[in-house]
Amino acid sequence: MRIEWTAEALGELSAMLEYISRDSPESAALVARRTLKAEKRIISFPKADRFDSETRTYDISIPKTRIVLTYAIRDEVIWIVTAWHTSQNPDNKPKRSA
Repeated sequence: MRIEWTAEALGELSAMLEYISRDSPESAALVARRTLKAEKRIISFPKADRFDSETRTYDISIPKTRIVLTYAIRDEVIWIVTAWHTSQNPDNKPKRSA
């Protein structure tokens, strides 16, 4: 299996990293590394995270951050479809579609 990011999810993560880097480039780099570790975990255990049967997507919280990635498994590809920071208004959470 391999991981692919939708343009929307990649844009959401990039915006968060840019925001963090304004105050601390080191913290942004740390969050980026933690995101890569989360990707490795998803590849190793793709069905281990919280599953939503309605949308057929999974949520993984990136450790020691408040970022949640939503992903879908389609054939041999794991698609990251959203990246959301939990401090944001829940009404503005990106839709969980694959």
